[in-house]
Amino acid sequence: MSQYFENNIFNAEDFSHDSSSSAEFVGCQFIGIDFSEFNFSKLKFLDCTFSECNLSNVSLKSGVFRGVSFKKSKLIGLNWTETTTLASCTYSDCIMDYGVFQSMNLKGFSFTDCKMMEVEFGDCQLVKASLRGCVLRGSSFNKTNLSEADLRGSTEYFIDVRYTNIKKAKFSMPEALGLLSSLDIVLE
Repeated sequence: MSQYFENNIFNAEDFSHDSSSSAEFVGCQFIGIDFSEFNFSKLKFLDCTFSECNLSNVSLKSGVFRGVSFKKSKLIGLNWTETTTLASCTYSDCIMDYGVFQSMNLKGFSFTDCKMMEVEFGDCQLVKASLRGCVLRGSSFNKTNLSEADLRGSTEYFIDVRYTNIKKAKFSMPEALGLLSSLDIVLE
């Protein structure tokens, strides 16, 4: 049985949902909830906000996330490719290690001040995306379109410019010097 919620505010004390049923949440806020053992399969979130929540290792299979904001939340080990829809989402001050976005269209997405170690962005469309102030150690950008993306203030990334489109992308020094490491050149 499908449930519908609009403009509700949920916190750890009052959130309960039977994870075997489908539900649609529109304009809802989720504050301080540990969803780590929760199944997000077949749930729809439209224009919702997750603040200080733990969604680590949840199943996103057939889930819908449109216009969703994640703030100061743990999103560790999520396979975003399993969602039916992932559109116009923003992530601010989140821990997103070991996530998978491979081959997704993330045009215009915003990742700000996030810790994103070992995240798979291979073959993604990150055109005009913001990855400002992120820690990107071990994240993969192979064959990714980063044209006009903003990586200012981000650290610990490796981007092979031979296989990644970085046309008009914005970087900060001294981290931008790392872009030369894939060119097999000698700097003195």
